[in-house]
Amino acid sequence: MKINLRKAVNRFFSNPSFEMIYSEAMANALDANATFMNIDISIKSFDQPETLTVKIQDNGDGFSEENFLRFSSLMNTKDSSHKGLGRLIFLKYFSTVKFESVFKKDEQFIKRSFLFNERFDGEKKDDVIETADSTGANLLFESFNNIQLKAYEDIIPRAIITYLRNYFLPRLYAIKQAGGSFDLRVSLNTEKENSSKKFVNSVSSFSLDELPELQEKVLENQELDLFKSEFKLLYYIDSSYNEEMKNVTAICIDDRAIELNLLDNQKLPESHKFIFLLISEYLNEKIDDARQNINLSSNELDILKRIFFDQISDIISDSVPAIKERNVETRNRLAAKYPHLEGLFPQNSVGLLDESKSIEIAQNKFFKEQKEILSAETISDELYDKSLIQASRVLAEYILYRNKIIQKLKDIDAEDREKKIHNLIVPMQRTLYSESRFDNRFVNNAWLLDDKFMSFRTVLSDENIEKLIKEITDDNESPSDLRPDIAFVFSDDINTCNHPVDVVVVELKKKDLGYLDNRIVIEQMKQRARRLLAYYPSKIQRMWFFGIIEIDPEMRLSLEEEWTPLYSKGEVFYKEDALFPMNKNKERIGDSKIPVPMTILSFDALWADAECRNNNFLDILKKSIEKYTQQN
Repeated sequence: MKINLRKAVNRFFSNPSFEMIYSEAMANALDANATFMNIDISIKSFDQPETLTVKIQDNGDGFSEENFLRFSSLMNTKDSSHKGLGRLIFLKYFSTVKFESVFKKDEQFIKRSFLFNERFDGEKKDDVIETADSTGANLLFESFNNIQLKAYEDIIPRAIITYLRNYFLPRLYAIKQAGGSFDLRVSLNTEKENSSKKFVNSVSSFSLDELPELQEKVLENQELDLFKSEFKLLYYIDSSYNEEMKNVTAICIDDRAIELNLLDNQKLPESHKFIFLLISEYLNEKIDDARQNINLSSNELDILKRIFFDQISDIISDSVPAIKERNVETRNRLAAKYPHLEGLFPQNSVGLLDESKSIEIAQNKFFKEQKEILSAETISDELYDKSLIQASRVLAEYILYRNKIIQKLKDIDAEDREKKIHNLIVPMQRTLYSESRFDNRFVNNAWLLDDKFMSFRTVLSDENIEKLIKEITDDNESPSDLRPDIAFVFSDDINTCNHPVDVVVVELKKKDLGYLDNRIVIEQMKQRARRLLAYYPSKIQRMWFFGIIEIDPEMRLSLEEEWTPLYSKGEVFYKEDALFPMNKNKERIGDSKIPVPMTILSFDALWADAECRNNNFLDILKKSIEKYTQQN
């Protein structure tokens, strides 16, 4: 039965790498017991791929009758670890490959020649030769047909050596352990060099003596019991910097190292290079016919990667103490900066912890635990404990946000101070609604004055704010001038609700106003309280008035005579007052007074006291999270 080789090539190798040409040739050489292989590459320039030729020579057994028969029949293999398709890769990139081979038959040397192309049907030419230096095979690749080369590394000798050494590491190491030998030489000859790409005329070589002695570790893990086979790890850590050596994290399939790239995007010290090779009989044959995709279920591969990664992490950590020390420092720094995520940062890492990646992993775990709790139909004892610590994490996250607001408040300069503080407490010209209460916690910062105001919300539109300020100010005051000085926070929508509400009014005065002007603030507070009651008759049940001013020595003495000083990191004075409501005609309404607690505080007290409360909350939450993390 004849096979359409072109269709077979496209079916089995739809998008192979150019390097596979070398690996297939080397696999054949190793199967033929070769002890050396030579690759000579010739090209006029990288951008003239049509001029590319590749010569590959080895000293193996040659294309004997048995070997040629297998070569002439697809998928005719000597054992299950071979696929019988690799030679098709030659025709993916070259139209013709000329084979010349010398093998020994009945004490005679036979020279066998044939042309491998899309029309190959097993035809060959044999000649008896009197003598030969050695058996082996010579391959000449001509007529490059893939339009262009994809990368300089495909034809740079040192890159090819590195690829082949890593890919055949299990087999080469086994040959070395058995006392065998193998030498590899690769040369490049080009008319147009490119030194910036290291694309220059050069020769690179490799021998088994260069392979390091690998350490061995048998893996013990309950999850590995699922595979019913022993797994062991071969590894090597090189503490001398070698730019040409690449890190390897691979699994061994059919004596070939299939790279898993577990060290990609890991922060590793440049002074070290690493080789990690996972070996097990279970992995043999676990690859597709084109040797491009691993034949393991996603669950199996995930388990192996996770266990492999953890083992690599432990070995690197133990072998390079500086990495372990740096990672401890990084975790401590992250825990201090993001205490709500403590215990969620990755504990195992290959090399140096990446802070950004660690934060992302911790946040994903955080959200995952939230989803688990919120979607649970019933709460077990374990889930109940999780829900408590999750609440602590959420609250700690919010406290961290508040710290940012406090810092912003501390950094405010003298210019437009009143306006900036106003916007920090409640943004000017902003209306908040109950259905977005969760989002409003990041907008309503009245907790700067007292935490009980956290649940309050502003409900006034720009139009209503203008009307309100006009109503509660003196006739000789300009409402537009007062906009930055007065902030309102209502506990509910005073215009639509059917019950009385609480309201917080904040007056901010410029620095250096002087004693008399600051005394006026107190009288204005009372006056505006009465007018606010008149503007919303029977709608207000309590008002908190805050005056934020600069307290000079004379003002301090005056306040101490009439007001109660409160414990503060700055200066705070409090007075419990109550007012009879009046109508717009300034007539008293009813006999019941409305409580109007009034507080005068210095600018620094605003942020210092809020910071103190915040830190107390955060300390409690951090201790709770730390305790849970240690216990679990």
